[in-house]
Amino acid sequence: MPVYSNPLGYAWLIEHFSLPHQYLAVVCCSAKISSINKEAFSQFYPASYRPHNDTVVDHLTFALKYEPLNLPCLTAVFRQKTVKSEIEQALHANPTSKYNRLMGFYFELLTHQTLAVPDLSSGNYVDAVDAKRYYVAPTQRERKFRVNNNLVGNGWLSALMKRNARLIGNDELCELARKPLAHHSMELLARATRYLIALETKSTNEIEAETLTPGKQMKFMFALESINHDDLTKEKLIATLNIIKDKHYQEFDYRYQQNYLGKSGRGYASVDYVPPKPGDAHDLMDHWFTLRERVLSSDMPAIAKAAALSSSFVYIHPFMDGNGRLSRYIMQDTLYRDKVIDQQYALPLSSGILKDIGGYYRLLSETSRHIMKSIQFELLDNYSVTVLNDTAELYRHLCFDAHASYLSDVSRKVAIELIPDELEMLQQFDRLMDHLNESLDLPEKDLGLIANLLIGSQGKISVKKRKGTLQPIHADDLNRAEAIYADLFSELNSDTAPR
Repeated sequence: MPVYSNPLGYAWLIEHFSLPHQYLAVVCCSAKISSINKEAFSQFYPASYRPHNDTVVDHLTFALKYEPLNLPCLTAVFRQKTVKSEIEQALHANPTSKYNRLMGFYFELLTHQTLAVPDLSSGNYVDAVDAKRYYVAPTQRERKFRVNNNLVGNGWLSALMKRNARLIGNDELCELARKPLAHHSMELLARATRYLIALETKSTNEIEAETLTPGKQMKFMFALESINHDDLTKEKLIATLNIIKDKHYQEFDYRYQQNYLGKSGRGYASVDYVPPKPGDAHDLMDHWFTLRERVLSSDMPAIAKAAALSSSFVYIHPFMDGNGRLSRYIMQDTLYRDKVIDQQYALPLSSGILKDIGGYYRLLSETSRHIMKSIQFELLDNYSVTVLNDTAELYRHLCFDAHASYLSDVSRKVAIELIPDELEMLQQFDRLMDHLNESLDLPEKDLGLIANLLIGSQGKISVKKRKGTLQPIHADDLNRAEAIYADLFSELNSDTAPR
């Protein structure tokens, strides 16, 4: 962080303790009005806001009073040697002060140490998190400091998120997702739902640049369809993961090796992101399930819950492979738990992400870059990575505001554009199948294969397909199928033709 003149709050604390790599979206400073030089990432306060003595407690008070709640920075400050005694002195001197009490509460929550101060026996309770600024979880009363603990998470893992009126709400998401389905038969809806499950299964693997065999695709589709029936547990995550993994690479627990995300080429490898150490990943995942309960019971809209849980999971990266696919499975599980979607499955978010895959990767890399600044690692000759410092704290209190905004935008596009388009395509497929069935004496599976190939290639069956997949089918039948398609969709260049 650059050096600022007359820093306040978190910025003063970071400078005072020489804390490296602490991220502040906005830096607070004091200044005379006439000397203010406005900057995009600075917020200036009159000199009267500056604490008289510039003590740690004074600047912690300023931060808690005026600045966004920054749990990583508070954790780093609280771990400094003198801070515990300074907070204890402040509480002994003024035990009923709102900000002294919040200071004490957060100190014990984040450091898991106990302050040597007596419990308060009277006075009003104060909220740990400002519910006007942030989404909150149901209150748990902490009697020692008389604080209402409404944090989404705990001292080990949290998902603090600012309120955002632009996020799609549950009612709007329900309405948008169901609207395209309102004027169709139950038989078509059942088939459309099945198709959308298949689309989601295929898309979530395309995001990982991988393809599924038909057998594995069917198994993963079944896993998505069973979300409603089984609670999400460690065992359920592992079972779902192994559905899409080769039998030689099955996983039966969280990883015991250090993994990383990066690229490799001839004679080199690059490291873009290093997840927690294996032991830390086990510990963080134990707390992830606790976090999940707090997120699900919070007042976040469902799409924000899905973003917080899937993103926190993917940054922990608890398995050697398949974490991205599981994170998108978690999105679906979360939407079901929040009763946003009451059908088996009809919101293929992975397909929406795939249409903006660049934005998805930029989103993940932005958080990854902040984490990577604090990780010391060694890339060995065999392209394995060894982490050289303690890093568990880097993954505990991440910000998912941008992730929620992104997923909200994706869900709107999926509901407004993708689902209607896919329903239209399904109806066109049915029309083509009816005409093919009237004219060709072929099994239904062959007719379905021909119809899909025709729609996917704008009415033409390639020589490669004729000599390969469709080799058993007579050329006259294939030519007839092309003619049927041409007659049925003569308006190939219009908006109603299959795409």
